[in-house]
Amino acid sequence: MRSYFEYVNEAEGAPKSLRGYKAEILIERIEELMQVLSDKVRFGVPSDYLGKALTSRDANGAIQRIKELTRYYTGNGEEVRFYCWSIAYAGSFEATESLKEKIEAAGGFGSDLNMNLKKIITYFSENKEDSDNVATISIGMDAKSIRDSINKAKQKISKTKEEGSAKPAAPQQEEEI
Repeated sequence: MRSYFEYVNEAEGAPKSLRGYKAEILIERIEELMQVLSDKVRFGVPSDYLGKALTSRDANGAIQRIKELTRYYTGNGEEVRFYCWSIAYAGSFEATESLKEKIEAAGGFGSDLNMNLKKIITYFSENKEDSDNVATISIGMDAKSIRDSINKAKQKISKTKEEGSAKPAAPQQEEEI
Protein backbone atom coordinates (compact mmCIF):
# COMPACT_ATOMS: atom_id res chain seq x y z
CA MET A 1 0.00 0.00 0.00
CA ARG A 2 1.24 3.47 -0.81
CA SER A 3 1.84 6.08 1.87
CA TYR A 4 -0.29 9.15 2.42
CA PHE A 5 2.38 11.47 0.99
CA GLU A 6 2.60 9.44 -2.22
CA TYR A 7 -1.15 9.80 -2.77
CA VAL A 8 -1.58 13.41 -1.82
CA ASN A 9 1.45 15.02 -3.33
CA GLU A 10 3.85 13.78 -5.86
CA ALA A 11 4.77 17.45 -5.83
CA GLU A 12 7.51 17.53 -8.38
CA GLY A 13 5.21 16.22 -11.11
CA ALA A 14 1.86 17.20 -9.64
CA PRO A 15 -0.36 19.57 -11.60
CA LYS A 16 -0.90 23.01 -10.11
CA SER A 17 -4.68 22.72 -10.31
CA LEU A 18 -6.47 20.93 -7.52
CA ARG A 19 -7.27 17.26 -8.01
CA GLY A 20 -10.78 15.93 -7.61
CA TYR A 21 -14.38 16.99 -7.45
CA LYS A 22 -16.04 20.01 -5.91
CA ALA A 23 -17.95 19.06 -2.76
CA GLU A 24 -21.37 19.37 -4.41
CA ILE A 25 -20.41 16.94 -7.17
CA LEU A 26 -18.86 14.46 -4.74
CA ILE A 27 -21.98 14.52 -2.59
CA GLU A 28 -24.11 13.84 -5.69
CA ARG A 29 -21.84 10.91 -6.58
CA ILE A 30 -22.05 9.45 -3.06
CA GLU A 31 -25.85 9.66 -3.26
CA GLU A 32 -25.75 7.91 -6.66
CA LEU A 33 -23.38 5.25 -5.29
CA MET A 34 -25.78 4.49 -2.47
CA GLN A 35 -28.48 3.72 -5.05
CA VAL A 36 -26.36 0.80 -6.33
CA LEU A 37 -24.18 -0.27 -3.37
CA SER A 38 -25.00 -2.00 -0.12
CA ASP A 39 -25.90 0.07 2.93
CA LYS A 40 -22.93 -1.61 4.65
CA VAL A 41 -20.44 0.42 2.56
CA ARG A 42 -18.26 2.69 4.66
CA PHE A 43 -16.51 5.84 3.49
CA GLY A 44 -13.07 6.79 4.72
CA VAL A 45 -13.21 10.57 4.92
CA PRO A 46 -10.56 13.00 6.21
CA SER A 47 -10.83 13.40 9.96
CA ASP A 48 -8.48 16.37 10.20
CA TYR A 49 -8.20 19.55 8.15
CA LEU A 50 -5.03 18.44 6.37
CA GLY A 51 -6.45 15.07 5.38
CA LYS A 52 -3.66 13.11 7.06
CA ALA A 53 -6.04 10.77 8.88
CA LEU A 54 -9.29 9.09 7.89
CA THR A 55 -12.37 8.23 9.83
CA SER A 56 -14.87 5.61 8.73
CA ARG A 57 -18.43 6.83 8.21
CA ASP A 58 -21.63 5.71 6.54
CA ALA A 59 -22.82 7.68 3.49
CA ASN A 60 -24.71 10.29 5.53
CA GLY A 61 -21.77 10.76 7.90
CA ALA A 62 -19.39 11.10 4.96
CA ILE A 63 -21.59 13.74 3.34
CA GLN A 64 -21.80 15.63 6.63
CA ARG A 65 -18.01 15.55 7.06
CA ILE A 66 -17.44 16.75 3.48
CA LYS A 67 -19.78 19.68 4.15
CA GLU A 68 -17.88 20.51 7.37
CA LEU A 69 -14.52 20.44 5.57
CA THR A 70 -15.90 22.58 2.75
CA ARG A 71 -17.23 25.15 5.25
CA TYR A 72 -13.82 25.26 6.96
CA TYR A 73 -11.89 25.87 3.73
CA THR A 74 -14.46 28.27 2.30
CA GLY A 75 -14.37 30.21 5.58
CA ASN A 76 -10.61 30.54 5.13
CA GLY A 77 -11.07 31.77 1.56
CA GLU A 78 -9.67 28.62 0.00
CA GLU A 79 -10.94 26.12 -2.53
CA VAL A 80 -10.97 22.42 -1.61
CA ARG A 81 -11.51 19.39 -3.83
CA PHE A 82 -12.22 15.77 -2.99
CA TYR A 83 -11.22 12.58 -4.75
CA CYS A 84 -11.59 8.82 -4.42
CA TRP A 85 -8.19 7.17 -3.98
CA SER A 86 -9.04 3.66 -2.88
CA ILE A 87 -11.74 1.03 -2.85
CA ALA A 88 -11.49 -1.94 -0.49
CA TYR A 89 -13.47 -5.09 -1.13
CA ALA A 90 -14.95 -7.61 1.28
CA GLY A 91 -14.44 -11.32 0.90
CA SER A 92 -11.59 -13.73 0.46
CA PHE A 93 -8.35 -12.84 -1.29
CA GLU A 94 -9.29 -14.96 -4.32
CA ALA A 95 -12.77 -13.40 -4.59
CA THR A 96 -11.31 -9.91 -4.31
CA GLU A 97 -8.67 -10.59 -6.97
CA SER A 98 -11.33 -12.04 -9.26
CA LEU A 99 -13.50 -8.94 -8.81
CA LYS A 100 -10.53 -6.62 -9.50
CA GLU A 101 -9.77 -8.54 -12.71
CA LYS A 102 -13.43 -8.28 -13.76
CA ILE A 103 -13.40 -4.52 -13.11
CA GLU A 104 -10.17 -4.06 -15.09
CA ALA A 105 -11.62 -6.09 -17.98
CA ALA A 106 -14.61 -3.72 -17.94
CA GLY A 107 -12.32 -0.70 -18.26
CA GLY A 108 -11.35 -0.05 -14.65
CA PHE A 109 -12.10 2.98 -12.55
CA GLY A 110 -9.24 5.22 -13.64
CA SER A 111 -6.13 6.28 -11.77
CA ASP A 112 -5.75 5.24 -8.14
CA LEU A 113 -4.86 8.86 -7.45
CA ASN A 114 -8.27 10.02 -8.62
CA MET A 115 -10.78 7.27 -9.40
CA ASN A 116 -13.68 8.18 -11.65
CA LEU A 117 -16.81 7.89 -9.52
CA LYS A 118 -19.07 7.86 -12.59
CA LYS A 119 -17.27 4.72 -13.79
CA ILE A 120 -17.72 3.13 -10.37
CA ILE A 121 -21.44 3.95 -10.41
CA THR A 122 -21.83 2.63 -13.97
CA TYR A 123 -19.94 -0.60 -13.24
CA PHE A 124 -21.96 -1.47 -10.15
CA SER A 125 -25.24 -0.45 -11.84
CA GLU A 126 -24.48 -2.96 -14.60
CA ASN A 127 -23.02 -5.63 -12.26
CA LYS A 128 -25.37 -5.61 -9.29
CA GLU A 129 -24.10 -9.03 -8.15
CA ASP A 130 -20.74 -7.41 -7.31
CA SER A 131 -22.11 -4.45 -5.38
CA ASP A 132 -22.21 -6.25 -2.01
CA ASN A 133 -18.45 -6.82 -2.25
CA VAL A 134 -17.50 -3.16 -1.75
CA ALA A 135 -16.43 -2.60 1.85
CA THR A 136 -14.84 0.86 1.91
CA ILE A 137 -14.40 3.83 -0.41
CA SER A 138 -11.63 6.18 0.69
CA ILE A 139 -11.94 9.89 0.00
CA GLY A 140 -9.04 12.33 0.07
CA MET A 141 -8.93 16.08 -0.30
CA ASP A 142 -6.70 18.60 -2.01
CA ALA A 143 -6.20 22.28 -1.24
CA LYS A 144 -3.35 24.75 -1.59
CA SER A 145 -2.75 24.84 2.18
CA ILE A 146 -2.52 21.03 2.25
CA ARG A 147 0.11 21.09 -0.48
CA ASP A 148 1.99 23.86 1.34
CA SER A 149 1.94 21.83 4.57
CA ILE A 150 3.29 18.76 2.80
CA ASN A 151 6.03 20.76 1.09
CA LYS A 152 7.08 22.23 4.47
CA ALA A 153 7.19 18.73 5.97
CA LYS A 154 9.29 17.46 3.06
CA GLN A 155 11.70 20.40 3.41
CA LYS A 156 12.02 19.76 7.13
CA ILE A 157 12.76 16.06 6.53
CA SER A 158 15.25 16.94 3.84
CA LYS A 159 16.97 19.48 6.08
CA THR A 160 17.15 16.98 8.94
CA LYS A 161 18.72 14.39 6.65
CA GLU A 162 21.28 16.93 5.41
CA GLU A 163 22.19 17.95 8.95
CA GLY A 164 22.47 14.31 9.98
CA SER A 165 24.90 13.51 7.18
CA ALA A 166 26.98 16.62 7.91
CA LYS A 167 27.75 15.59 11.51
CA PRO A 168 31.30 14.35 12.02
CA ALA A 169 31.69 10.72 12.97
CA ALA A 170 32.21 10.10 16.67
CA PRO A 171 35.73 9.02 17.55
CA GLN A 172 36.05 5.31 18.13
CA GLN A 173 37.58 4.05 21.35
CA GLU A 174 40.14 1.29 21.35
CA GLU A 175 39.24 -1.83 23.23
CA GLU A 176 41.42 -2.81 26.12
CA ILE A 177 42.47 -6.42 26.26
